[in-house]
Amino acid sequence: MELDLKSFVQTLRERDTKKAKEWLEQMKSKVDFNDEFGRGYLLALRGMVTALEAGGELSVINRVVNGEYKQEQVVELVKSVRERLSRKFRPEDEKGFDTALVEVLQEFSGENV
Repeated sequence: MELDLKSFVQTLRERDTKKAKEWLEQMKSKVDFNDEFGRGYLLALRGMVTALEAGGELSVINRVVNGEYKQEQVVELVKSVRERLSRKFRPEDEKGFDTALVEVLQEFSGENV
């Protein structure tokens, strides 16, 4: 997906869900909702914001934001999701969801894994 996630990730780091939602609203015009991949991608981003609002301690995004995952753990998580993405016959919405997860985690880790 061709979205610049830097500002979105920064709002997540700051736990500023209001700004994260505003960013998502602005991105709606850049994502094709008729496309399964795009819907899955946005669903993942929205889910991250919702998870931060809910404060679920088991949520991956909360654990990353709270610094509970070390750099190596985030890198391993990215690799795991990438491996899942490489499997054939995955629905497009799941590919979009996993792609968003990989891109956000990469932004958090500062590495292009």
